[in-house]
Amino acid sequence: MSFYAKINTQLSNKKYLLCALDELERKGEISNYQLIEKKDKIKIDRDGDILNIIKDKTGNFQVTGDVRIGRIFADRLKQIYAYESIKDNLPLDFEIAKEVEENGEISILLKG
Repeated sequence: MSFYAKINTQLSNKKYLLCALDELERKGEISNYQLIEKKDKIKIDRDGDILNIIKDKTGNFQVTGDVRIGRIFADRLKQIYAYESIKDNLPLDFEIAKEVEENGEISILLKG
């Protein structure tokens, strides 16, 4: 038996959200995703498990779907979203020297 859940996030920037989804797709963590502009919704396929991302009234995105899959996915999405935001907002005199992802943690070494 599965339970449907809406998982609230504080993710609000669509650009970083789409970059995070691209990265998750590139890494093979999701099969694909489909942006549905009319409904302001993103449909995500995780090897047959379907999740949706919708924008709520506050302007933040929610992950909806099976609770056991949705929570894990939402946590990973938030991590990659933050990573994409950091990369995009580096001060001009810094660049990424090294990136390492181990045991669910992402480490970024900056060079300035």
